[in-house]
Amino acid sequence: MPPTLAVAAVLALTGCSGPSAPSAHTPTSTTTTIHQTLAQQYTTLVADGDHQLQSLSKQLNAANGNVAAIQSGFRAVSSTYRGVANSVQALPFPAAMHQDVAAMVAALNTLADDATQGAESVTAAEFDLVFTKLAAHQKTEVAANTKVNGDLGISSIN
Repeated sequence: MPPTLAVAAVLALTGCSGPSAPSAHTPTSTTTTIHQTLAQQYTTLVADGDHQLQSLSKQLNAANGNVAAIQSGFRAVSSTYRGVANSVQALPFPAAMHQDVAAMVAALNTLADDATQGAESVTAAEFDLVFTKLAAHQKTEVAANTKVNGDLGISSIN
């Protein structure tokens, strides 16, 4: 079950298991080990982002209409998405994955932009618009994350 953010902003990693390593005697063992390490790094980054967003979700839920608290929460959400995007982009993905990784980074940055808009909002209608955008853009992020997971041999567990 993926973690969720009340504002519908989520880094969705529904669960991971890495591919099993081939025998050390096979010629692909070094490549597989590097691939597994990259999968583990990616999984850790996304899971850490999920945990941060879960905490921020609780803070936003506790804001109870306090505009300053909601704005602050959105700033933190935006920062979290940007941080994960920058960290994902910094990983040494093979060239064959660059397009899928770029899509993931773009999706995360779009969510960060949405949250930035939330940090600048002041009315309930403006916040509702941001929540709607986040929910729509989350679908793009989930699809991009699923592709990167597939590239890395990570299977989602539902």
